[in-house]
Amino acid sequence: MKIKRRDFVKILLASAISAALGVAVRALPKSKVVRPPGALVEEEFLSRCLRCGLCVENCLTGTLTPCTLEDGLAIWGTPKVDPLRAPCEAVAGRCEKYRPCVESCPTSALVFLESSRVKLGSVVWVKENCIAYRGGYCLVCDEVCPVEGAITVRRGVPVFHEDRCVGCGRCVYACPADPKALYLTPKGEVRVEIG
Repeated sequence: MKIKRRDFVKILLASAISAALGVAVRALPKSKVVRPPGALVEEEFLSRCLRCGLCVENCLTGTLTPCTLEDGLAIWGTPKVDPLRAPCEAVAGRCEKYRPCVESCPTSALVFLESSRVKLGSVVWVKENCIAYRGGYCLVCDEVCPVEGAITVRRGVPVFHEDRCVGCGRCVYACPADPKALYLTPKGEVRVEIG
């Protein structure tokens, strides 16, 4: 892959910033965020991620966004999945066979994982916010879920199965409840170990 001059300058600048933050920043507590598919284990991920933003720029769905200072100084600028912006389509979607986020990463902080191994995290259901739980008709979450058996319906209400959920965020994105009845956590995530 050929790197454009603009991207090269961004990488150099990001490297300098990353190095300047140094070991002291890594010692600070880290927020738990949902990482892109194929992210290395957190410590290795943070040591390799330059915070260059190329994965965010190249994300086909727009779900990737940089962590903010609210997420913590230690992870500021690194990519996270935000299902309120868009879902991740690494499973049963546009990015199943080709992941621009992985391809654009200059340091291999993200590596390609087969779709069968992708698990970004798990969805948490807030039943009090759920339209179906409150007696209305809504099963949008079940309709958009790409994984067989991750959501089942019992008496008109969705039941979420964490062991089958891949954390793509399609249900979170599509949920019409206000406030949302679903949110995405990194619980159960599959991260890549090098070595």
